[in-house]
Amino acid sequence: MNIMIEIQNLTKKKVPVSALKLLAERVLKKEKPRSMDVSVVIVSPQKMRKLNKAYRDKDKATNVLAFPGAKEALGEIVLCPSVIAKDALEYKISFKRAISWMFVHGLLHLLGYDHETSKNEKIMTQKEKKYLI
Repeated sequence: MNIMIEIQNLTKKKVPVSALKLLAERVLKKEKPRSMDVSVVIVSPQKMRKLNKAYRDKDKATNVLAFPGAKEALGEIVLCPSVIAKDALEYKISFKRAISWMFVHGLLHLLGYDHETSKNEKIMTQKEKKYLI
C-alpha cells in the first residue's frame, strides 16, 4: 500500500516536512490502517482558533486537531506552529521534537486512539513515545 502524505503550509513558519513524512511512514507501516492517505495543514493561531471553536466549541488556538477522513483517506491533521513553539518552550524541547510529537498525536487520533480515559491515555502516550524515538 502506498503512503501519501500531503503537507500544505499556510504560514511563514518553517516546518520539518521530511521529518514528518518519515514519522508518518513509521507509524502507518506499524499500524496498518485502512488508508495511507493523510493531509496535513499548517495554520496560523487565528485559523486554528476558528477551527477549534467551530469543531470543539473551544475559543482558543490549540496545537493540533485531527479530522478523520472518508473511505479513501485516513484524514487531515491541522497543526499550529505558533502554539507548538510555545509548548516546546514550556516542555523544554526543540520545536522539531514538539511538532513531531503533535503530528504523531494527531495521526494516532486518526487511527482511532483517544485519551478520554486514563487507560486509553496510557496506551496513546506509550505509542507516542514508541514512534518518537
